Amino acid sequence: MPILTQALALSDLPAPPPGRTGWPWTELSSPLPPRQPDGSPWPLLSIVTPSYNQAEFLEATIRSVLLQGYPNLEYLLLDGGSTDGSFAIIQKYAPFLAFWVSERDRGQSHALNKGFARATGDLIGWQNSDDTYEPNAFASAARTWLANPDAGAVYGGVNYVDIAHRFLAKYPVCQPTVATTIPFASVTNHSVFYAAKVLQAGERIDETLQHCMDQEFHLRLLLKGYHFQFAPGIAANWRIHPAAKSTRQMEVWAYEAFQLCKLVYQREDLAPAVRQHARNSLYGLCLDNFAKGRVVLFRQTVRELIELWGWRGLAPQLWWKYALSWLGASNVRYLLALKSRLKLLRS
Repeated sequence: MPILTQALALSDLPAPPPGRTGWPWTELSSPLPPRQPDGSPWPLLSIVTPSYNQAEFLEATIRSVLLQGYPNLEYLLLDGGSTDGSFAIIQKYAPFLAFWVSERDRGQSHALNKGFARATGDLIGWQNSDDTYEPNAFASAARTWLANPDAGAVYGGVNYVDIAHRFLAKYPVCQPTVATTIPFASVTNHSVFYAAKVLQAGERIDETLQHCMDQEFHLRLLLKGYHFQFAPGIAANWRIHPAAKSTRQMEVWAYEAFQLCKLVYQREDLAPAVRQHARNSLYGLCLDNFAKGRVVLFRQTVRELIELWGWRGLAPQLWWKYALSWLGASNVRYLLALKSRLKLLRS
């Protein structure tokens, strides 16, 4: 089924697993009418889901897409050859997918680019296989884009949820600009829909990155002048669980975020305040590496700061921390813990 041209009902989908209730199991979004009030079709939405060994969560992701009540939907699912039961779930929902594959790939970014190359929508979203959309997100995205056709992307809010889909906290989404997109992402892929013109211009995910793919992609679009339009009705859920890549790869994130800040700092065409923010962020990330006991990465980032500003350009605190880092990660963590305990005793 290449394109879903009518809103799906609960009865159209396979029954949820026993004991699963609520969204997206026994509830659905408010369906849109088949056409807009003027009789024209709704914008075609393409959703790309990269997947690998996330069978525990994959069905919820799929249903959160299919139960949006959206009457012009293209869903593409790119699985990296999962061995955990994901294949059976994909086959279960295959009749509702415009395209799917389960084969070895070069990782998440490669899978996304394969999906982006096939997507034909006016708006393209990217939802990972352990995350979900909230109800009515697609209708809000479409209406916001129709009202702002020059936007390069529309975006909304993001919730942190736990393994059981219980709300934990809101991600601090803010208006994406070059400055707000470093050192932390102003918005994450979970609630962003890209205009087709972005992909038609050849923009793709950087496959050399392992963690900051969406952050780098958004930064690149902002540097090229694309505007991000906020849509208050868009919401999505970022699931925090022990196997999540965001949980396991903080050192990878720290290095890649440092490189994004470095890229911004080196852009002499940007406003001085933006470059100063990038400089401050470079210092902050470097010091955070030491504070978290990431001594090898700390020394590497110190060396990169020396390359940027020379040794005279570094604050004295970096030098003594650099010397301490050679004691090794375990000793540094011990000293940091001891310092923390002494502070508590004095308080």
